Amino acid sequence: MANKKVETTEDILLSAKEALVQKRTEESIALFTEVLKRDPDNMVALFSRGTAYYTIKEYQKALQDFTKGIDLKPDSARLYCSRGNAWLGLQQNDSALQDLNKAVELDPHYPTAYFSRSEVFERMSETEQADADRETAMRLQRQMSQAYLESQGIEFEYSLG
Repeated sequence: MANKKVETTEDILLSAKEALVQKRTEESIALFTEVLKRDPDNMVALFSRGTAYYTIKEYQKALQDFTKGIDLKPDSARLYCSRGNAWLGLQQNDSALQDLNKAVELDPHYPTAYFSRSEVFERMSETEQADADRETAMRLQRQMSQAYLESQGIEFEYSLG
């Protein structure tokens, strides 16, 4: 197979995801951008490119992708959480808090939103609220892990003492 030219949008998307996973971030951004030229509302490409931008601290560009994603899918806790983290990267605590509150409102069982929001509270010197969110996030993660293990047939109990 000498001709390695990628042609379908799906092929490009797959190559972009592979590049992102393999930490070839700049390449993944270029490929996700190609997908978005062909399919401007491709949620996977938008979210993934935003994540890639965030990874290389291009917070403003990440913000743009996550905002467009929210415009297309306003009920996504994950998008609000990601945009909140981009705001955090830009030191915009109020905007970060607003998005992370929305993420928690949309999905009160999403531990990442609580972890991120605890970081905002920490920066705002609201230690008590930061600790409460961190504890909630850890509890949710434990519950998710336990539920997953039980779904795999692994039973166990947490001691309460």
